[in-house]
Amino acid sequence: MRRIACSAALAALALAAPAGGAAPADICAEARTHQKHVGAEITDPRVQQALADIAKASNLAPVAACELKMPYFNAIAENLGGSFYIALTPQVMAQSSAAELRAVIGHEMAHIALGQRAAGFELTHHRTIKYEEEADALSARWFGAEGMISVLTKLKTDAARLPNEAQRRLAIRELDARIKALQ
Repeated sequence: MRRIACSAALAALALAAPAGGAAPADICAEARTHQKHVGAEITDPRVQQALADIAKASNLAPVAACELKMPYFNAIAENLGGSFYIALTPQVMAQSSAAELRAVIGHEMAHIALGQRAAGFELTHHRTIKYEEEADALSARWFGAEGMISVLTKLKTDAARLPNEAQRRLAIRELDARIKALQ
């Protein structure tokens, strides 16, 4: 079943890319109509290089990278129906090495490749640690576990600042499990 979902996601992603291998035009503007936290397209050369590295390693069509306006070290991948985008917070861009950027963007692309951002997936599946571990593992297979572990460690530091103690404990416990799964 996973192979079917992955094949469907890969086919959808391949169809979503216009001729020439570029991401669809104005995808960040389209994303903003659905998600108020999405900003402009990211043109930072480090992010663009990471996207190119991931497209090459994963054999997936390129996607747009958009700014994610949140005060956390975070990234998301979303399906707009006919195309996908990845959004990164300024903290991810400012605090990540090239290897960590590949790991973060690779993790988000892995969600797409695994069919975890396919249309209707979120309606029938809830986010679980299993899906996060699968995306971590695929990103680590593409680029090595070290960058992914470093990113998860940064996420753990960020999670320690959550104001709600129960959320803080749950996030740290989940991140510890994800780090352990990669070792």
